[in-house]
Amino acid sequence: MFAEEQAQPLAMAESKAEAHIGQAEFEAFYLRTSKQLHGYLCRLSRDPATADELLQEAYIRMINARSIDELQRKAYLYKTATNLLRDRWRRQKREREWSAVNDFDEQVHQNLSLSIDMQSVFEKLGAQERAILWLAHVEELSHKEIAEVLGVKEQSVRVMVFRAREKAKNLLKRAGLGAVDE
Repeated sequence: MFAEEQAQPLAMAESKAEAHIGQAEFEAFYLRTSKQLHGYLCRLSRDPATADELLQEAYIRMINARSIDELQRKAYLYKTATNLLRDRWRRQKREREWSAVNDFDEQVHQNLSLSIDMQSVFEKLGAQERAILWLAHVEELSHKEIAEVLGVKEQSVRVMVFRAREKAKNLLKRAGLGAVDE
């Protein structure tokens, strides 16, 4: 399924990609970055279908953006995907509030591939904490890149990473997973 969806943005973007970057260059960039971005979006959104939609939208927006070099492209891509997810959460919050007013009851089922203990710990972290930990430790982005993606000051990132790590470590200890070495 993921392989099929990889082809969709490529086909839709051929003419646009050629205007800003060559088609071959875009395809190579997509193949290098799409799996990591998809994983990032899956962890933040807790929903693979949402991650698929946001992934495609982020690449479309990147293609339509001005021509930028590869490092900026990756930061632009993650920032755009993060903002799209935030926008989705805001929209869902408004919809839930509207539904509550109108006595509608809606349940959203989420399925993560994390183990149950790790899943519950990860869910107790805030969205920004999850994003920071993911970008720092999975994507291995620099503090400058994380700052660009999340729209915060570069000097703040070190503190934010430290606090998110400490919170996760404390949650793991409370879950009975023992001391976590850094």
